[in-house]
Amino acid sequence: MSRLSWIVLLVIALLCSPLANAAPASTCAPLPGFAATDSAQVVVFGDLHGTVQSPALFEQAACLFGTSQGPHRGIVGLELPESFNAYFDGLDQKSLDTAWAHVRAHPFWSEFRDGRHSAAMLDLVHHLMAQSAQSKGSLRLLALARQPIDVEGARLLTDTMRSMGASRALVLIGNAHARMVRMQGQNSEPFAHNVAAAGFSVISLNAQAAGGEGWICSPECAPKPVLTQPEKGGVKIVVLPDGHSLPWHGYYYVPEMTLSRPVDGRALPQHSRLDTPSPASG
Repeated sequence: MSRLSWIVLLVIALLCSPLANAAPASTCAPLPGFAATDSAQVVVFGDLHGTVQSPALFEQAACLFGTSQGPHRGIVGLELPESFNAYFDGLDQKSLDTAWAHVRAHPFWSEFRDGRHSAAMLDLVHHLMAQSAQSKGSLRLLALARQPIDVEGARLLTDTMRSMGASRALVLIGNAHARMVRMQGQNSEPFAHNVAAAGFSVISLNAQAAGGEGWICSPECAPKPVLTQPEKGGVKIVVLPDGHSLPWHGYYYVPEMTLSRPVDGRALPQHSRLDTPSPASG
């Protein structure tokens, strides 16, 4: 047999081998400390609304979560109006482009009074929709903002987990809702507490950064500094040994939060317009 024939046979053998048909290796970026959350059925990330880093880190976690779930059913929950579920449901059986067009046109993105309306949040939704579509039905994207979210949103999550047989869930929700104990001014026990009260094991994570800013509406909406924490190195997740006695079980840390502006700057009142040049730049 000629050398060329041997090469042809070798190529055919490699193409037909199990390795050639195997699923591609995970392309998820590593997230130090994320494995410490594996013991919980529900992992709740406290979102620092109006920042780039909270949605970006959650996207990273969702990638790892989906990979670790394998064929087991799971839920990725977001603090978005329940009406989004009409476009999130059955993403593996519908046109992703069409569903995304509906999501992008939703009036939610025309608001500015909450950092959830940020460009970073919209980008996160786009990536999670694609991930759900590629999961062939095993990973469901769920909008949880049924009001009041601490009670009804928690019930929506736990009822959906039971009805679809989901073994685990990953949730991004405002920091106050991610607490395990009520703080002053909250009308009920927080979302994460109520999920745990429904019989699910929970790990809740606070957002921490050594500095930066976000689109914060307290009381008026504007770019504002975030609460500064001590420098703790690079991006990481930390589950604290005494977390069961604290408002959150741990935290995710980024060195700096950067501002993510509202998707539709035209919705802003003139005094807060982000796309209006300053006199110096004119």
